[in-house]
Amino acid sequence: MDLETLIAQWSGRTPPGFVPHAVLRQQPPQCVQPRCRRPASLKANGEFAKSCEPCRIRRAKSCKRRRAALVAEGGCRRCAYRKRLAGDFLCARCREDRDAERGQKRRDAIDAAAIDEFAAKPDRAHEPSNLDCGISPWNARGPREPSAAYWSPLPDPEPREEREWAHSIHDTGWRVNRH
Repeated sequence: MDLETLIAQWSGRTPPGFVPHAVLRQQPPQCVQPRCRRPASLKANGEFAKSCEPCRIRRAKSCKRRRAALVAEGGCRRCAYRKRLAGDFLCARCREDRDAERGQKRRDAIDAAAIDEFAAKPDRAHEPSNLDCGISPWNARGPREPSAAYWSPLPDPEPREEREWAHSIHDTGWRVNRH
Protein backbone atom coordinates (compact mmCIF):
# COMPACT_ATOMS: atom_id res chain seq x y z
CA MET A 1 0.00 0.00 0.00
CA ASP A 2 1.41 3.36 -0.92
CA LEU A 3 1.89 6.15 1.56
CA GLU A 4 -0.69 8.52 0.02
CA THR A 5 -3.48 5.95 0.36
CA LEU A 6 -2.49 5.24 3.96
CA ILE A 7 -2.51 8.97 4.81
CA ALA A 8 -5.89 9.33 3.10
CA GLN A 9 -7.32 6.46 5.15
CA TRP A 10 -6.01 7.93 8.40
CA SER A 11 -7.15 11.48 7.64
CA GLY A 12 -10.50 10.51 6.18
CA ARG A 13 -9.93 12.33 2.90
CA THR A 14 -9.81 10.90 -0.59
CA PRO A 15 -6.34 10.23 -2.01
CA PRO A 16 -5.13 12.47 -4.85
CA GLY A 17 -6.28 11.29 -8.25
CA PHE A 18 -9.28 9.40 -6.81
CA VAL A 19 -12.32 9.37 -9.10
CA PRO A 20 -15.57 8.62 -7.25
CA HIS A 21 -17.98 6.12 -8.71
CA ALA A 22 -20.73 7.51 -10.89
CA VAL A 23 -24.13 7.40 -9.19
CA LEU A 24 -26.35 5.60 -11.64
CA ARG A 25 -29.82 6.75 -10.65
CA GLN A 26 -32.37 5.01 -12.80
CA GLN A 27 -35.09 6.99 -14.45
CA PRO A 28 -38.51 6.53 -12.87
CA PRO A 29 -40.91 4.51 -14.99
CA GLN A 30 -43.92 6.18 -16.53
CA CYS A 31 -47.30 6.06 -14.77
CA VAL A 32 -49.30 3.04 -15.95
CA GLN A 33 -52.69 4.76 -15.79
CA PRO A 34 -54.24 5.46 -19.19
CA ARG A 35 -53.64 8.97 -20.62
CA CYS A 36 -51.10 9.81 -17.88
CA ARG A 37 -47.50 10.60 -18.87
CA ARG A 38 -46.10 11.58 -15.47
CA PRO A 39 -43.24 9.65 -13.82
CA ALA A 40 -44.17 7.06 -11.19
CA SER A 41 -43.81 8.08 -7.55
CA LEU A 42 -41.46 6.60 -4.96
CA LYS A 43 -42.81 4.28 -2.28
CA ALA A 44 -41.72 4.45 1.37
CA ASN A 45 -39.20 1.61 0.92
CA GLY A 46 -37.45 3.42 -1.96
CA GLU A 47 -38.95 1.42 -4.82
CA PHE A 48 -40.97 2.96 -7.59
CA ALA A 49 -44.73 2.60 -7.54
CA LYS A 50 -46.64 1.78 -10.72
CA SER A 51 -48.53 5.08 -10.70
CA CYS A 52 -47.75 8.71 -10.08
CA GLU A 53 -48.87 10.44 -6.87
CA PRO A 54 -51.97 12.25 -8.27
CA CYS A 55 -53.23 9.01 -9.87
CA ARG A 56 -52.69 7.09 -6.65
CA ILE A 57 -54.65 9.68 -4.67
CA ARG A 58 -57.46 9.70 -7.27
CA ARG A 59 -57.72 5.91 -7.26
CA ALA A 60 -57.72 5.78 -3.46
CA LYS A 61 -60.60 8.28 -3.35
CA SER A 62 -62.60 6.26 -5.87
CA CYS A 63 -61.94 3.08 -3.87
CA LYS A 64 -63.19 4.82 -0.71
CA ARG A 65 -66.32 5.99 -2.54
CA ARG A 66 -67.00 2.50 -3.89
CA ARG A 67 -66.53 0.91 -0.45
CA ALA A 68 -68.78 3.50 1.19
CA ALA A 69 -71.49 2.77 -1.39
CA LEU A 70 -71.22 -0.98 -0.77
CA VAL A 71 -71.45 -0.48 3.02
CA ALA A 72 -74.50 1.73 2.55
CA GLU A 73 -76.14 -1.10 0.57
CA GLY A 74 -75.66 -3.50 3.48
CA GLY A 75 -72.08 -4.70 3.04
CA CYS A 76 -69.64 -5.49 5.81
CA ARG A 77 -68.04 -2.39 7.33
CA ARG A 78 -64.63 -4.02 7.28
CA CYS A 79 -64.37 -5.60 3.84
CA ALA A 80 -67.47 -3.93 2.25
CA TYR A 81 -68.05 -6.85 -0.14
CA ARG A 82 -69.85 -9.57 1.84
CA LYS A 83 -73.26 -9.16 3.43
CA ARG A 84 -73.46 -8.38 7.13
CA LEU A 85 -74.75 -10.85 9.68
CA ALA A 86 -78.21 -10.16 11.04
CA GLY A 87 -77.97 -7.47 13.71
CA ASP A 88 -74.22 -6.99 13.20
CA PHE A 89 -71.99 -4.69 11.20
CA LEU A 90 -69.45 -7.36 10.16
CA CYS A 91 -69.70 -10.41 7.97
CA ALA A 92 -68.96 -13.87 9.40
CA ARG A 93 -65.45 -14.01 7.94
CA CYS A 94 -64.43 -10.58 9.20
CA ARG A 95 -65.87 -11.36 12.62
CA GLU A 96 -63.72 -14.51 12.85
CA ASP A 97 -60.66 -12.57 11.69
CA ARG A 98 -61.30 -9.82 14.24
CA ASP A 99 -61.77 -12.34 17.06
CA ALA A 100 -58.50 -14.04 16.10
CA GLU A 101 -56.69 -10.68 16.03
CA ARG A 102 -58.12 -9.73 19.42
CA GLY A 103 -57.08 -13.07 20.89
CA GLN A 104 -53.56 -12.64 19.56
CA LYS A 105 -53.42 -9.10 20.93
CA ARG A 106 -54.61 -10.36 24.34
CA ARG A 107 -51.96 -13.10 24.37
CA ASP A 108 -49.30 -10.54 23.39
CA ALA A 109 -50.42 -8.27 26.24
CA ILE A 110 -50.24 -11.17 28.72
CA ASP A 111 -46.76 -12.10 27.47
CA ALA A 112 -45.61 -8.48 27.70
CA ALA A 113 -46.97 -8.24 31.26
CA ALA A 114 -45.11 -11.41 32.25
CA ILE A 115 -41.89 -10.06 30.71
CA ASP A 116 -42.33 -6.72 32.50
CA GLU A 117 -43.01 -8.49 35.80
CA PHE A 118 -39.86 -10.57 35.37
CA ALA A 119 -37.81 -7.49 34.45
CA ALA A 120 -39.11 -5.60 37.50
CA LYS A 121 -37.80 -8.25 39.90
CA PRO A 122 -34.48 -7.34 41.50
CA ASP A 123 -31.45 -9.23 40.29
CA ARG A 124 -30.61 -11.99 42.73
CA ALA A 125 -27.31 -13.64 43.30
CA HIS A 126 -27.06 -17.12 41.92
CA GLU A 127 -28.53 -19.67 44.28
CA PRO A 128 -26.21 -22.67 44.21
CA SER A 129 -27.64 -26.12 43.90
CA ASN A 130 -26.23 -29.62 44.02
CA LEU A 131 -25.73 -29.50 40.27
CA ASP A 132 -23.22 -26.65 40.72
CA CYS A 133 -21.18 -28.83 43.07
CA GLY A 134 -20.83 -31.53 40.46
CA ILE A 135 -23.41 -33.79 42.06
CA SER A 136 -25.95 -35.22 39.71
CA PRO A 137 -28.43 -38.08 39.83
CA TRP A 138 -25.84 -40.21 38.01
CA ASN A 139 -22.86 -39.77 40.32
CA ALA A 140 -24.63 -39.13 43.62
CA ARG A 141 -24.14 -41.34 46.66
CA GLY A 142 -26.73 -44.08 46.86
CA PRO A 143 -29.51 -43.97 49.44
CA ARG A 144 -28.70 -45.31 52.89
CA GLU A 145 -29.92 -48.84 53.45
CA PRO A 146 -30.88 -49.98 56.95
CA SER A 147 -28.60 -52.66 58.41
CA ALA A 148 -29.00 -55.05 61.35
CA ALA A 149 -27.40 -52.44 63.60
CA TYR A 150 -30.22 -50.07 62.71
CA TRP A 151 -32.89 -52.48 63.91
CA SER A 152 -31.24 -54.03 66.96
CA PRO A 153 -31.33 -52.16 70.27
CA LEU A 154 -28.22 -50.66 71.68
CA PRO A 155 -26.27 -52.98 74.00
CA ASP A 156 -26.76 -52.30 77.69
CA PRO A 157 -23.96 -50.33 79.27
CA GLU A 158 -23.83 -52.86 82.16
CA PRO A 159 -25.09 -56.45 82.23
CA ARG A 160 -28.65 -56.92 83.42
CA GLU A 161 -27.61 -59.14 86.28
CA GLU A 162 -25.42 -56.48 87.81
CA ARG A 163 -28.19 -53.88 87.91
CA GLU A 164 -29.26 -54.46 91.50
CA TRP A 165 -31.01 -51.12 91.70
CA ALA A 166 -33.60 -52.38 89.19
CA HIS A 167 -34.88 -55.03 91.65
CA SER A 168 -36.79 -54.38 94.82
CA ILE A 169 -35.15 -55.47 98.08
CA HIS A 170 -38.41 -56.98 99.21
CA ASP A 171 -38.94 -59.00 96.04
CA THR A 172 -38.20 -62.66 96.76
CA GLY A 173 -39.02 -63.87 93.28
CA TRP A 174 -42.02 -65.91 94.41
CA ARG A 175 -43.82 -65.10 91.14
CA VAL A 176 -41.14 -66.79 89.08
CA ASN A 177 -40.16 -69.70 91.34
CA ARG A 178 -43.50 -71.30 92.17
CA HIS A 179 -42.46 -74.93 92.32
